[in-house]
Amino acid sequence: MFSSQRIQKVKKLNSQNLESLITDNCLVLIIEDFYSKESSKILAEQILKSIHIEKYTHELIEETKLVQKYYGVDRIGNPFNSTYGLSPENETVNKYYEEINTSRERLRNYSYPAITPIDKLRLELDEQFIHGANVANFQGKKMLAGIARIAKENLSYLSAEQPHFDALPEKYCKLDEQFAANIYLKIPDSGGELEIWDVPACNPLAAIPDDWRAHLPNSIKISPTIGDLIIFNSRKPHAISSFRGEARISLQTFIGYKKNHALQIWN
Repeated sequence: MFSSQRIQKVKKLNSQNLESLITDNCLVLIIEDFYSKESSKILAEQILKSIHIEKYTHELIEETKLVQKYYGVDRIGNPFNSTYGLSPENETVNKYYEEINTSRERLRNYSYPAITPIDKLRLELDEQFIHGANVANFQGKKMLAGIARIAKENLSYLSAEQPHFDALPEKYCKLDEQFAANIYLKIPDSGGELEIWDVPACNPLAAIPDDWRAHLPNSIKISPTIGDLIIFNSRKPHAISSFRGEARISLQTFIGYKKNHALQIWN
């Protein structure tokens, strides 16, 4: 195992390195070659050919109001954050739940004959974590676990300019910690690093200044390789560096931790 600047590189996901991440003894956990390079290439090609690509927005608090901002990253699959602040009967909320089975099967078809990276991660988390792992059901319904994220060179500066954080509002579930898991399928020729700041996790309701980067200490930059799984606390500020060359493609899901409970997985 490699450890430097609180980054751990391992070959296998297990209960010990999960515990290190949960207790913040590890800032970033990297599982090398989690998904094969051959399967990553096949899946990336299918994603780029998909007709189901849409814009992916992040939720922010501005002057106590929830807003959605686009940072140049596209997606396949509906994220739960698109439903924040809406009533359970809202059309957008209904769409999220109605399309889950289709989105899940689409990803499995794109990955065939291999298992999807998200299914592999879900199974290993359930096997390794002491309390297991489940697909979340914060509103009494099974949620989507796993979306594709596609970033391209011409808009990559948008993700680089302003750090952000991801935190589930406590009205849905009061988590002790929230993590982001990313499996990298395609990386650009240069740039595109994951940038993360080793500072305390943000409160889910925290507002961030327009010049947040200027108020933060130096960041840590991580260059993923194809097939890597990278997990980190999504409530800590993070960003994606601008890049040149081909698209940057990953599969992503959130992992929620609550003491003495199973891990919750969703998008």
